Amino acid sequence: MDAPTKPRWDHATSSADKLTEGISAPPIPVYEIAESNGVNVLFVDFGVNSEIVSGLCDFKAARIYVNKDDSTERQAFTMGHELGHWILHKEIYLANPDSYPVLARFSDPNRNDSMEKEANKFAACLLVPERLLKPVKDAPVASLAKSFGVSRTMMEFRLRDV
Repeated sequence: MDAPTKPRWDHATSSADKLTEGISAPPIPVYEIAESNGVNVLFVDFGVNSEIVSGLCDFKAARIYVNKDDSTERQAFTMGHELGHWILHKEIYLANPDSYPVLARFSDPNRNDSMEKEANKFAACLLVPERLLKPVKDAPVASLAKSFGVSRTMMEFRLRDV
């Protein structure tokens, strides 16, 4: 399986939506969802890299490593993003492990990497499912971010997307 050249938005969205079908209110239990999909989530100290790394997925060991020093909102996004790679790209990265990047704390969401864009879209749809956001989308952004357990910035992106 080759890496997609264009982001597969529908695939990322539908894959995330399947995982939240039975959830009727935020926040989405991303840790439990990851664990129930066969990946262990560990909160770790990245040492000298703690200021620049949010997380990574070890596909062979079935583990997601999350920066223990990040805010809970950032940790939720990191878990969602790395779970997106686990669900959407596992075969690609297992076949070519050197191609997998760690999730940088201050990465450019518009960089030209279709798999990173897909993982971001997956995380956004997982943490803030459209079906739960639409009925309340006119509430203040800060309130929505707090309810869904995400950052204000992530909620602003999601509101533009919905």
